[in-house]
Amino acid sequence: MTLDKIKLNQPVKVSKVHTDYVPTKFVQLGFIPGAEIALERPPSKNGLLYIVLDGFYLAITEEIAKKIEVEKID
Repeated sequence: MTLDKIKLNQPVKVSKVHTDYVPTKFVQLGFIPGAEIALERPPSKNGLLYIVLDGFYLAITEEIAKKIEVEKID
C-alpha cells in the first residue's frame, strides 16, 4: 500500500521509497524504510497530507505520497 492510502491515525512504517520519483530532501527528512508514519489530519482540499514522521509534523503532496510504500504496524 502507498502512503496516500492510509487512514487517519493509522500507524504504518515505510517499506520502500521510490527515489527515482521522490526528491532527495524527503529521504533526508527521514522517509526511509522502517520509519513510522501516521496521518494526523484528513487530506486537505489542495492535496496535502499532514503526517507525523517519527514525532515530526510534515505536509507532503499526494503525488509524493503515492511513491512511498508503507505497511501496517500490528
